[in-house]
Amino acid sequence: ETGTFGAIQAGSLELSTVDIANEFVKLITLQRGFQANSRIITTINQLLNDIIQLA
Repeated sequence: ETGTFGAIQAGSLELSTVDIANEFVKLITLQRGFQANSRIITTINQLLNDIIQLA
């Protein structure tokens, strides 16, 4: 069938099929990396503030 928005093709495989579990694993991994980097930045900021106060 062809309509205003395009055509419907029977029997075709959708290309956007994703594995939800795998995507959640990636999300959690990236979130943990972001949290670790955030803690590093906070620690460096505290160290720099301590150095400035000593000077």
